[in-house]
Amino acid sequence: MIMTDCASCADERAAGAAFCEACGRSLAPEPACQHCGTPGGVGADGYCRHCGMLAGRERDHLETDCGDVAAAVTDRGLRHHRNEDAMWLATRGRDVDVVVSDGVSSSFDPDVASLTAVSATGTALGDGLDLATAIGSAQIAVAKLAGEGDPRRQASNPACTIVAATVRGDAVTVGWIGDSRAYWVPEEGVAEQLTEDDSWATHVIALGADPEQAMRDPKAHAITAWLGADAGTIAPRTAEFVVGDPGHLVLCSDGLWNYLTDPGAFAAAVREGLREQGTLISAARWLAAYANTAGGADNITVALVPITPAGGEHR
Repeated sequence: MIMTDCASCADERAAGAAFCEACGRSLAPEPACQHCGTPGGVGADGYCRHCGMLAGRERDHLETDCGDVAAAVTDRGLRHHRNEDAMWLATRGRDVDVVVSDGVSSSFDPDVASLTAVSATGTALGDGLDLATAIGSAQIAVAKLAGEGDPRRQASNPACTIVAATVRGDAVTVGWIGDSRAYWVPEEGVAEQLTEDDSWATHVIALGADPEQAMRDPKAHAITAWLGADAGTIAPRTAEFVVGDPGHLVLCSDGLWNYLTDPGAFAAAVREGLREQGTLISAARWLAAYANTAGGADNITVALVPITPAGGEHR
């Protein structure tokens, strides 16, 4: 029998197996390095074993295309060495569950935290749990990470933000912890922010600080609520509404909205992407590219869900 070695753990398994029985990693041929061209040189960590350059990871750019029901894109951006955002998108007919999470870069393994959060929330929603309970399950799952795996997690536990929504016909429920956002973008007019950031700036503005001065402060984007072992007990905030006129529900991380802080500009960008690109997935790609063109300083995730009131249609 011909045998092959797993590149990750060197365990021998029969050739043709899809995954290593010892460590579970894929035994599919590794890609060639885009920098030095070495065939199969890129390891599971995304780095070339020949030249040492970062050749890319699977999560650098991911897309989920659900046709005219919903679409989502997540992208590493231009300045981060990995994508610490994660997304979940599931549809059942016209019903939609969508989750976006942004890993807290100052924590250890934030990419693991965000992926854990969206997976726990999405799975819970698929099991029929309400949105607040589903986000609560993500809180528990992310908090557990501090006691698992790399011991460095105990010193700086994995953490992330989350925003999620369920769409049932023309009824929408949104829930969140942190500063990832949900917007309602009507066919005309400015965007409505459906979430309120859990951030330092939002807190001091509520206490009477000048909004422009608060947003210029270096602490403006410091979050005051998150998912993680050190986050304490915090209930996700939720909001519900019934759509009265056609429009689009948009969920995104701050990698996009930081470049479109004005509600009018945000709405105009979404509508331009939809108009110029023609499909939801192309519009989501266009918005991610917009953020990269503007600087790409952070990871970018955006999800688009068109919603029409009962008996209505998109123009």
